[in-house]
Amino acid sequence: MTLKTRNTLTRYIFIFSLIAIAASAASFITAIVTKSLLPPVSLRTFDLADFLLTRYDFIAVIISIAMLSLYVPLSLFLLLRVFENTQSVEVIFFCGALIGCLCETTRAIIPLFGIWQSYSTLLFFLSRIVFTGRMMVPLFFFAAATLSDAEQRQNVERNFSIVLALAAVIASAIPMNTAQTTTACMVIEGFAPMPTIIRILLFIIAGAVFYINAKKHDSPELKKLSFYYIFVVAGYLCLTIADNYLFMGLGTIFLYAGTAQFLRNLHRLYMWK
Repeated sequence: MTLKTRNTLTRYIFIFSLIAIAASAASFITAIVTKSLLPPVSLRTFDLADFLLTRYDFIAVIISIAMLSLYVPLSLFLLLRVFENTQSVEVIFFCGALIGCLCETTRAIIPLFGIWQSYSTLLFFLSRIVFTGRMMVPLFFFAAATLSDAEQRQNVERNFSIVLALAAVIASAIPMNTAQTTTACMVIEGFAPMPTIIRILLFIIAGAVFYINAKKHDSPELKKLSFYYIFVVAGYLCLTIADNYLFMGLGTIFLYAGTAQFLRNLHRLYMWK
């Protein structure tokens, strides 16, 4: 994939992310105006003690979804500014992970008009989009860690397509229990907690590979990259399950600050090549 093709792809994802965010925001505002907003409140992802920052608050859920959604165009803008003339395979796979983050935008639609109570095809479709995105993020980070060697640079487009297809296949094979929706506006996955364990294992393996590569090449930039990768993943996971201000706040800080440092060290790594 050439620099021109990569930058074009990044711009397309950037534009699409803005359209998706605008559409979700418009739907949400419409539901508020028509008093058709009905948050799911029966099933918490984590049953935490009822303290000020850990008690359930629907506003924290919406802010968390907004932080994940806005994270996508902001990261893409940073990529276009910093990596416009830098050939980096990791950046391409990172764009794939951003598409997965953008899928979280559909969670904001689930509480609108009581969709989560309908057991409808729409609810099934929305939850399937979110789950597909949650498979894409760890798979693309795994690809960034394992498929960025020099011999794989000619197969970037193929590898990108394979990861995308694999995430869709896995997501389509996992049933969704539309009878149960968490306070974080996510339908419970079938075979739980197996899908969650698989995602966490992929994140851990990717982080281990980043660190092994850093030790192998004795690269300070790779070592820092593997360190800040932990914050990126921790922030992302916190925001996907946040139904309180504690997870929302920690997730936002970890994700945004971790990504800034992650990309900064990735830029330094390729700047000297």
